[in-house]
Amino acid sequence: MPNVRSFHPVESFLENRAGLVTLEWVAIASAVLLLGIGVISLLQPRVTTAASTVGSKLVSSVNSNS
Repeated sequence: MPNVRSFHPVESFLENRAGLVTLEWVAIASAVLLLGIGVISLLQPRVTTAASTVGSKLVSSVNSNS
């Protein structure tokens, strides 16, 4: 008689402790990625504005010294 669990690979994976640890690490990794994307999306406009300001001041400084 075949093992009933062999027909449900997802359930056997979830019952295995190694499977649960793997799922936890996947959840942690995805949370870190989402937080990183969130931080980047919040900081990008400010960094772009600061870079534009520095660039324009640099160009005006170079042009005034020429």
